[in-house]
Amino acid sequence: MAEQAVEDSEQPLVLRFSHNIIEHLGLKLYQNKPTNVLAELVSNSWDADAANVWVTLQNTPEGSPSCIAVADDGHGMNMRELADKYLIVGKPKRRKGHPDERSPEGRELMGRKGIGKLAPFGVARLVDVLTVKSGSATWLRFDYDGMKGSEAGVEESDIATYEPVALYKGAVLSNVPASAAEDEAVIASAFLANVAASRKRSGTLVLARQLTLKRPINPGTLKESLGRRFTVTLARSDFDVKVNEQRLSEKDVFPEWELRIPSAGFADEEVETPLGARKVRYWAGFVKEATWPSEQAGVGVYAHGKIAQDRPFFFEVRGSEVFSRYLYGVIEADWIDELNEDVISTDRTSIDWQNDAFDGLRDWGAKKVRSWIGEYQQLRKSQDKAENERLLDEATKNSPELQVRPTERAHLLDLLNDVTPRLAKDVGPRQKFVEATVKAWVHDPARRLIKKLWEQAVDVAPDQFFSTVVKLADELVPESLSLAVVFAQRVYALQKLQDRIALGKETDLQALIEEFPWILSQSYERFFPRRELKTICEQAEADGKIAVRRVHTEPSQAKRTKPDFVFFGTPESRSILVVGLKSP
Repeated sequence: MAEQAVEDSEQPLVLRFSHNIIEHLGLKLYQNKPTNVLAELVSNSWDADAANVWVTLQNTPEGSPSCIAVADDGHGMNMRELADKYLIVGKPKRRKGHPDERSPEGRELMGRKGIGKLAPFGVARLVDVLTVKSGSATWLRFDYDGMKGSEAGVEESDIATYEPVALYKGAVLSNVPASAAEDEAVIASAFLANVAASRKRSGTLVLARQLTLKRPINPGTLKESLGRRFTVTLARSDFDVKVNEQRLSEKDVFPEWELRIPSAGFADEEVETPLGARKVRYWAGFVKEATWPSEQAGVGVYAHGKIAQDRPFFFEVRGSEVFSRYLYGVIEADWIDELNEDVISTDRTSIDWQNDAFDGLRDWGAKKVRSWIGEYQQLRKSQDKAENERLLDEATKNSPELQVRPTERAHLLDLLNDVTPRLAKDVGPRQKFVEATVKAWVHDPARRLIKKLWEQAVDVAPDQFFSTVVKLADELVPESLSLAVVFAQRVYALQKLQDRIALGKETDLQALIEEFPWILSQSYERFFPRRELKTICEQAEADGKIAVRRVHTEPSQAKRTKPDFVFFGTPESRSILVVGLKSP
């Protein structure tokens, strides 16, 4: 037993990686997210000091995706760099204690974790890496199943070691045939030609094949995504990105801005944090039409030109969703990625906002979002006022019965200007709302306004009394029109009543009373017909639950002389009124 304990103590304690780490850091992290995969490869090109990046999306004749490729004219890698850096999963790009380490040409590095090389396996089973440095080319081919240990006799828990197929090692550039890429020889040929013509005679091509994607990638959608995941793809003259030979431009990424803060470029500020003052750059835009999905609205926080906090994100500002739907904000805070600890999620979608280092940034961001939305609200109000005036004039012009006096028009505009900024920006719904408001104003009594005027009249000085009365007369127009409508209805009902008494039948009179119960009594104004009660009574009689005393035994006479009732009820169903009608 003692001997066994000695052997256990001498056993080395080694952290072991299983084969399925490839699945979790490649397939699972980037599965069915081709734009994220391509973004990782583009960021690697940036770190390699590339001036040009070519993204190629290729489909089969039937339209299904066949391969995706990212090529650049960066520094490339020689055999030693491949062995010591690229072929070690998880080796960080930056040395410990050097969070702001830069590329050979002085670029701030985007990569940090050393796992971006696995991203293509989220969408592909076969990946070729052709890299050239100073005219010396190495071509490696990686097979996902082999890396994952899918071959017979290999357990997922085994230590992960994998040797890619080396098509060429340190070969002279001119001796490397594009045909080695098989069906994608055209892509390889274009890359080799670009490298041969470049000043550095260096670059890297990542070619992903045997794709697991079901639908082809839309080039327009990809350009939009790349433009929104990076700030360097649009803001730098020394980093040119093309998708299927089409250069990425701001027009591909952003719609037309209705408001931009500032009007061009970035605004610079310093934010007080627990770490001291930290530099932040930002701009925010509000689109004319929010045609994008809701998850694309909000603020993106970037570090070293790459997204760190993805949208939708509003620094927890709530209550202004109607306006924030139109917001697209960009905040650059490079120091987030320069902390000693890694606070950005692996998929670059969120920041650890619970970290104490971000206390000041959270508050600053929330204030900025409220400020931006406030500016946009003011713009919308001024625009809506002019639009409401136009729609109000149009409504009253097209409908003579909707005429309003000047004082009414002013009140209506105030009401519309308070409400319409929170409506959709579509003209159709706004026009219907304006028309409905005018109709309500014309036909509905302005009781609250009149009551307020009478309350003010109590304290009015004699010299002000006349102007108050004039104002009251102006404001009484809607009330007068409403009363006129009621009066017209009553004149009509009484005329019909006179006709029914003189010439009508009992059923005619019954129908009139059902429509206008106030004919019987003013206290019945709130009653309305309840025909379902009549149906219940008739069914109860048919079922023998109600005994009816017959005046005549002969069936036809009994039916004709049977008492007839009209049933009424109040809206809250607290009262029921039953009216029986008899012939004179």
